[in-house]
Amino acid sequence: MQDTTATRDCFIVQGKLALPFQYFAGRTGSRFLTALRDRKVIRGLRCEGCAKVFVPPRATCERCFAPIADNWVDLAPTGTVTGFTVVRYAEPHQPLKPPFIQALIRLDGADTPFVHIVRGVGPSQMRTGLRVQAVWARKTTATIRDIDHFRPLAAATRRRGLTYDELEVGMSAAFTKTITETDVYLFAGISGDFNPMHVDEEFARGTPFGTRIAHGALPQCLIANVLGMKLPGLGTVALEINTRFRKPTFFGDTITATAEVVEKLDARRWVRMELTWTNQKDERVAEGTALVMPPPPEETV
Repeated sequence: MQDTTATRDCFIVQGKLALPFQYFAGRTGSRFLTALRDRKVIRGLRCEGCAKVFVPPRATCERCFAPIADNWVDLAPTGTVTGFTVVRYAEPHQPLKPPFIQALIRLDGADTPFVHIVRGVGPSQMRTGLRVQAVWARKTTATIRDIDHFRPLAAATRRRGLTYDELEVGMSAAFTKTITETDVYLFAGISGDFNPMHVDEEFARGTPFGTRIAHGALPQCLIANVLGMKLPGLGTVALEINTRFRKPTFFGDTITATAEVVEKLDARRWVRMELTWTNQKDERVAEGTALVMPPPPEETV
């Protein structure tokens, strides 16, 4: 008779096992990452024998196997897309919500490409040969994400912005400005809002903020540059803008207003956009949505 005792005594315990670890980038990788973090410079290693420049850097030339660990060169933050893929599925480790674009980018002056994120262009408009430029992260982490992403270089001036058919979910654009005391006083004059919280430092010291703050609508209006000049661009009509303020804007704060296409409404050919405003500390000052009517095709203008 077959012994089934071993089978009867088995049982399954459901659970998860955490395996935390640290990865050391090595001497070459560490020097590459600290240059990103401290100098906002992308560096490569040059082989004196075959004159090739490698990015990401490596201690040995992959062509002639010569040691090159000390032949550092600084590279331009611009380059050309040599290949790309559109990520359309979600994973917990991903840096962005899909869809987003990962591309092979060969920097100007380098001979090898490296992988990074490209934003500001729709998946169907992405192409090899596209010229892009690095956008630096406002908060450093000593990782490759100290380059936040790459964005297409400014194209020739268009007579109108992107039409409904040219827009795609995932496209984004941004505008950055430092809010000065002069800006606040000019805005007070234009709006008629002379609340002493904005224009009287002595009064403002007694408020919860302890000093003057900018009008909430002042950093909010920076989104007009994005919608009207960049995305969708010239000829755009803003139909609705909703904003929720999260933090005050102080004099001297540098605010970045960003708009991203999140939905296309085929029935009316309108576009819904997600809006964010962040300061120089990467703190979210405000967030909201916009409903816009993109410009018509150029031949009908």
